[in-house]
Amino acid sequence: MIAKKKLPEVEEVHLKSIKGIRPGWWILGGIVLAIIIIFFMLCILPGIVSDSVYVRFDLPTDNTAIYMDGVYLGSSEGSVYRIPEGEHEFSFYILGRAAGSTSVDIPKSIFFTLFSHKTHTISFSIENSEEIEKAICTDFASEVASRSRVLDYSERVSFPPLFSSLAKNATSLCFDDISSLWLYCMLHITSKTMYEDYLKGKDILSSSSVVHESDESIKLDETLSLMFSSEDMNETGKDNTAESIKGIYDSGFFSYDSQTVTMGRSTALSYPEVNEASVDITVDSFSISSSMVTEYEYALFVEENPYWSRANLNALIEDGMVDENYLKGIPLSSSVISTRPIRNISYHAAEAYCAWLSEKNGKEYALPSEAEWYVAALSAYDKPYSASLLTLDNNFSSPSSMMGGLWEMTSTPYLPLSRVSDYTYATELGKLYPFDDIIVKGGSYINQPSDITIDTVGALSRDMCSEYVGFRITEK
Repeated sequence: MIAKKKLPEVEEVHLKSIKGIRPGWWILGGIVLAIIIIFFMLCILPGIVSDSVYVRFDLPTDNTAIYMDGVYLGSSEGSVYRIPEGEHEFSFYILGRAAGSTSVDIPKSIFFTLFSHKTHTISFSIENSEEIEKAICTDFASEVASRSRVLDYSERVSFPPLFSSLAKNATSLCFDDISSLWLYCMLHITSKTMYEDYLKGKDILSSSSVVHESDESIKLDETLSLMFSSEDMNETGKDNTAESIKGIYDSGFFSYDSQTVTMGRSTALSYPEVNEASVDITVDSFSISSSMVTEYEYALFVEENPYWSRANLNALIEDGMVDENYLKGIPLSSSVISTRPIRNISYHAAEAYCAWLSEKNGKEYALPSEAEWYVAALSAYDKPYSASLLTLDNNFSSPSSMMGGLWEMTSTPYLPLSRVSDYTYATELGKLYPFDDIIVKGGSYINQPSDITIDTVGALSRDMCSEYVGFRITEK
């Protein structure tokens, strides 16, 4: 067994006090100071250094623009904005119309701004005005008419909340009666996505005092429910029961007595099939030109109205009257009598021609309505489809080239669901809102006759000029 050696004794080590304070206390103090400094740097200093705060706006309306001190800040839809502290003047606009302003003194936030932001909420009650209400309703009608052209919405083509947004604004601003506007926009529901937004808006309005329903809209609501149900496809309408219709010819016009006919056919209760759904229409007596307006006749109009000349194209486009194809390739001349139908002119140009001719002859001329065109086309039911621009027609029992030749403009606005509503009421309602295309009928010489029938409905933008579209006129 080895004996344990005894270690020599040593003196204890004592750290010297610093200014009478033991080193351990200095170490503890240093740790505490470091914590305080870190806390200050992370939790207080950023708030002291920063001169900005975070705010959001609690506004009762959609599509409300916010200006801060006269500079555009953003919109009201749930966004959070970082702005300088202090007093600011906030102004609110709805579709460019002033909706009020308020001054707010926003205090500065100090603590924990690096990790979380205290968001200040600014509330403001917007008061309705005639100007604001008109802007909201007009914009809604325009957007719905435009969006109805898209049938399949997806992530790439999104659908904004139109019906629900109008309902929210109408409720918040206490609109009185939007029943006509509501029905007009219901007539444009062409997709499941739009229909679902309509249902959201309907729910909002149902719990408000805003008048939005009418007998027509209640009936159309039932039809929409069938159209977008998951059940088997429903049908609507009946095939036309055209009887022998005869017009009386006199001085280039065929005259027709007042009568009631069935326009359209039996179709599936779905869009776009309902474009041709049958409706019973009563047409007052009218006269329609035996042929379409010719290049020569239009040349006389342009000669007396240089505003509508091709040389004034830029101004016409700027005024929204035509597109870049206006009179393209049409050699207008009042010295050469061309019997070819005028083409590449817009609906606005055709209306201007009718107004000029009315003033010149002291009679009332206009584009035919869809119903008037239909009656005239029924009288020419036995005539062949015109497969060329010019057709020799020696049969003077009815107007020539009602089918084929060129698509023919009508004065009837294109409302997608007018055929499954009260057609006459819907057509008159559509005339209050100049956002829709116009209906064109009859097909053109480039279409296959088997693809075009008397019931086929085409649509044309009001400023669009096409080499396959012309017009004829009616005389009241």
